[in-house]
Formats: sequence, structure tokens, C-alpha cells
Amino acid sequence: MERLAQSCRIFATAFLLCAATSSLAQAPGAAPAPSATEGGAGAAQVPGAVPAADAPPPVALRVAIPGNLFASLEKGVPTGIFLETVDALLKKSGVAPTYLNMPTGEAIQSLNAGAVAMATVVVPVPRIKDAAYFSDPIVIEHNIAVTLKDKGFDLGKVADLRGRRIGARTGYQYPLLQKDPGIVLQRFQTDGEMLRALLFGAVDVVIISAISDIYAFRSEGIMTRMEILKTSVGTVPLVAAFSKKQFTKESVDAFNRALEEFKNSPEWQDILERNGVADLVRDWPMVTE
Repeated sequence: MERLAQSCRIFATAFLLCAATSSLAQAPGAAPAPSATEGGAGAAQVPGAVPAADAPPPVALRVAIPGNLFASLEKGVPTGIFLETVDALLKKSGVAPTYLNMPTGEAIQSLNAGAVAMATVVVPVPRIKDAAYFSDPIVIEHNIAVTLKDKGFDLGKVADLRGRRIGARTGYQYPLLQKDPGIVLQRFQTDGEMLRALLFGAVDVVIISAISDIYAFRSEGIMTRMEILKTSVGTVPLVAAFSKKQFTKESVDAFNRALEEFKNSPEWQDILERNGVADLVRDWPMVTE
């Protein structure tokens, strides 16, 4: 826990140096954020510590959230494994986040415009690689194959899917599958359409997300009619995006170190269990090409 506290202090110091010259990261009416030489690192409280009476108020930070399973507000309280993790790390660093519901595309634009300092649940695709600094993956979604119950098969390599009718979502990318000329994907606009195709025999297998989709289908009782194959056919990293106007690469590196320590703490496991995904957030073996 001491290593986590140290990483949070380093992140807080680096962030406060940026915040001192930024109006976005400054709480309305608050005094300028102190520099590191003036005790700026003191704003990052060691978890469990009681701040001094004359300690500066936490630095405010505007954070965009997509309002989905991974990051949303429930009566003003951060919920979802992604947001609860980010919220814990920011608050351990003495940062007071203000959360704004915003679609991811708009959030990236707002980062560039300086309207928000962070965006959450971002897929770091090449077209936005220069738009922000990105954290290490906070959550990794795996693309997995699902069949009707008792219709499963061994899926060890991509070629095992050749000749099968495969359902996939429109607009989603499946690099391992798409570069195999022997595989044809039938695209569906919604998960509901894709599932109906599977249930009524129009496709043999569908590709779904191992966390968000299984969580939703399990909640609806649909998973009892399906069989999950044991390997992943792709991954989708979900990261936090940091405004280059508000953060330095060094501050994001410090955030990543704190994130790594946090994931080794009981608090991370508590978040997974509280959100009902402790068995879903895991490494899946990958198919071979």
C-alpha cells in the first residue's frame, strides 16, 4: 500500500505543476495550485491520512464519462469498474473529479478544446493516438465466441472458424478474423439482432464482449442457453485519455504506476466483486493464427 501511496503522490505532484498554469484544472475561486517547491505534493493525501487544517483544497478536474456499464453515475455516485478505479486513484492523489456525461467522440474533441481534462473508457485507435496521453489499459475486453448450448467446438486457431456462419457487430473490428480470407462475418446492427440470429439458427456462432455482453446476457437469463468457447479472438483495451494541456507524459506515467499498484490491492478486487464481474475480468487464452 505504501508503494501505491507513493505513486499517487508522484502523480499529484506532476499534475499540480500543470494545474498551476491551467485555469481548467483550477477550482472556481480557489487560490492557485502550489508548486512542488511550495508544497504542491501535499495536496495528495496518503490514503487514510487526515489533511492538515491549513492544507489546500483538492484540485478540481473535469472528467468525461460515457454513462455505460464501465463508467456512469448513480445518484451522483461513481459506478462501474473503470470509473470507480479512476475515482479512487484521483482522490488518493488529492484531486477532486467532476464527472460529465459525454459520448466518447465528443469527449476526445473536448480534450483537444480544453473543455475537459480526462476522458474515460476510451479505445486508443490510431486516428486519436496524437490527441491525448493514454493510460495503460484499466480494463481489457476480450472478443469471445459463443454458440448455442451443446453446439460448442474446440477453438484453438482461427482456421477452426472457417466454414461456419459467424455473427458479428456492424462497425466493430476483428483483425484476426478479418484477415483470414476463409472467414466471412455476417454483420448485425445490434446485439439483439445478432442473438436472435443465433437462437433461430441463422448463424452458428456469434462474437461478443467477454465482460459487458456476458454481464448483460447473464442478467437477462440468456446465457443459460449458450455455450462460451474457451479462447479469445481479439482484445479491446479500454484506457483513460489525458489532455495534453493539463498533463505531462511524466504525470501519466505516475498514474500508470499507481494503477498497477492499485490492481494488486484488495480494493481492486472489491470493485470487481461489487460490480458483479470478478469472474469476467480475466486473461483469456488467445487463438493462434
